[in-house]
Amino acid sequence: MINLVKIARIIRNPGGNALLVGVGGSGKQSLTKLASFIAGYKTYQITLTRSYNLSNFLEDLKLLYRTCGAQGKGTTFIFSDQDIKEEVFLEYLNNLLSSGLICNLFNRDEMNEVIAELIPTMKRELPKKSPTPENVFSYFIQRMKQYLHVVLCFSPVGEKFRNRALKFPALISGTTINWFTPWPKDALISVAEYFLSEFPIECSEAVKRNVIFVLGSVQDSVAAVCIEYFQRMRRSAHVTPKSYLNFLSSYKSIYSLKMNDLKESTKRMDTGLLKLKEAASSVEILKKDLAKMEAELQIASKEAGRVLISVKERAEEAEGIRNRVQASKEIAVHLVKEIESDRKIAEAKLEDAKPALLEAEEALNTIQPSHIATVRKLGRPPHLIMRIMDSVLILFQKRLHLTFPDPTCASPKPSWPEALKFMSSTTFLISLQNYPKDIINEEIVELLVPYFRMEDYDMENAKRVCGDVAGLLSWTKAMAVFFGVNKEVLPLKANLALQEGRLKLATSDLARLENELIEKENELGVVKMEYDTALAKTVQLTDAANACRRKMSTAMALIDGLSGEKIRWSEQSKELREKMGCLVGDTLSAASFLSYSGPFNQEYRCVLSQQWNDLVQLYDIPRTQCFSVLSLMADSAEVSEWTLQGLPNDELSIGKLHYLPLSCQY
Repeated sequence: MINLVKIARIIRNPGGNALLVGVGGSGKQSLTKLASFIAGYKTYQITLTRSYNLSNFLEDLKLLYRTCGAQGKGTTFIFSDQDIKEEVFLEYLNNLLSSGLICNLFNRDEMNEVIAELIPTMKRELPKKSPTPENVFSYFIQRMKQYLHVVLCFSPVGEKFRNRALKFPALISGTTINWFTPWPKDALISVAEYFLSEFPIECSEAVKRNVIFVLGSVQDSVAAVCIEYFQRMRRSAHVTPKSYLNFLSSYKSIYSLKMNDLKESTKRMDTGLLKLKEAASSVEILKKDLAKMEAELQIASKEAGRVLISVKERAEEAEGIRNRVQASKEIAVHLVKEIESDRKIAEAKLEDAKPALLEAEEALNTIQPSHIATVRKLGRPPHLIMRIMDSVLILFQKRLHLTFPDPTCASPKPSWPEALKFMSSTTFLISLQNYPKDIINEEIVELLVPYFRMEDYDMENAKRVCGDVAGLLSWTKAMAVFFGVNKEVLPLKANLALQEGRLKLATSDLARLENELIEKENELGVVKMEYDTALAKTVQLTDAANACRRKMSTAMALIDGLSGEKIRWSEQSKELREKMGCLVGDTLSAASFLSYSGPFNQEYRCVLSQQWNDLVQLYDIPRTQCFSVLSLMADSAEVSEWTLQGLPNDELSIGKLHYLPLSCQY
């Protein structure tokens, strides 16, 4: 606050320039920007690039001159020793601070533009003064010096600051010098409290307050050692607010990183212990489940055995019926073959009588009802017609008169009245056409033989005597011929009928047996389904029991194999929790070492480490006994990897390998 007030008071004065002297990171530029904002000024800094040179620097000065001298805008030009790319830059700054005049900064055209721009402003502010080019340029330089505030931010470290002060006296005489001294201890503690107030630390509030106090004390101890180090070794080392802020950031990052690592390790240990505990409890549960599964498996096995017996019984019954069906099929097939053979023989023999039957049928077809009516009307029909009609009556087994010799002819006396009765029927011809030939027997044929032996009982005489009804003669003879053939066929037909009856019975038995077979197979399918279900349940229970045994054996093997690890994990988990409690002090020592010990040699590093350890112990901050930064920051796996890569494995080399990148980072 004191430095801010000083800078603000300097730059608020017209032509007020400042020389801020302090080591890097003291806050010179930051406070200058804040003071410029309070004063309402714009800040301007050059932008260094690889090709930045004197001409670029002069262009920046021209811009500042025109902004402040011509436009009258208050501007703070911040120039640090880092911006001195060439020493000639300071020559121009020296002229600016001493008189404000820089030779040949503007050419003639640029000067004319500036003068033309300032004439109205000069007439308004200085109406009594003549606006000659000399007066206007003098007014331009005066306004520039009034509105431009040069703030030089230089570091006193080294000989450059002394040499520059001797070469360019205006850097001293043309500015107000403000020295930036180290922050007081109270300020360091306040900053540490600000940065760590919301930061989570695994400790009590009292320990956290002590940590904040020690953080502020570390900077003071290092500053004191820097003075002694310079006096003894003539080597400069400085601590700045920036290094202190980096120190606080380092503490927070290291603490967070290591705390997360410890928590993760603790979590793994606790998870391992929990898994062992769960495995032990799981074994007990698995034992109970296994006993239950074995009981269910025994019941299921008995049920499957019972169903299997039923399956065998149904299968045997079905097999017996299947054999019977097969036998019935064979019998039926044999009967079919015999019937077919007999039918072929009968049909072949009947085929012999077929010409005579066809001839008789053709003869019958020639007889018309009118022909029969004509014959009936005959008073004395020819004797041959009467004999033919007697043959017809005999075939139809009609009543005949008593047989007496006929006096007119050597034959029995015809029964013409009976023939007339039969012929008077309207269905006479139909009866002839539909005559049941199978009723002819030997007796009928014997009665017909005397008629057939007569000389005139032939078709030629019948046509001559009988006319259109001569076909009856042919029909009677054909019936006798058919009987002769049918006499041999009838036994075949009788046997065929018998065989067909047996076939029908065999077919009925076969159908019944097939129905029984279907029923038995359905019953067998149902029982097999029950058996498959029971067997599947048995297999499922067996698999589940085997899986349970495997799980139980695996869990028991895990428990037995890790019985020793359980003790080690428990102890290691306890050690990790203790490390988490001690991490607040260990991180403090490690962050102090990484942030401040870089510029010093081994002797002073040991001195500083001892001082920091004493501070941690004095304020009762938890820490690990015999703590070393190497044990906290480097693990054995990383060191082993370095060794495998051919790097040295001594303590000093390991420390340099591990800390150098972190030190560069901070």
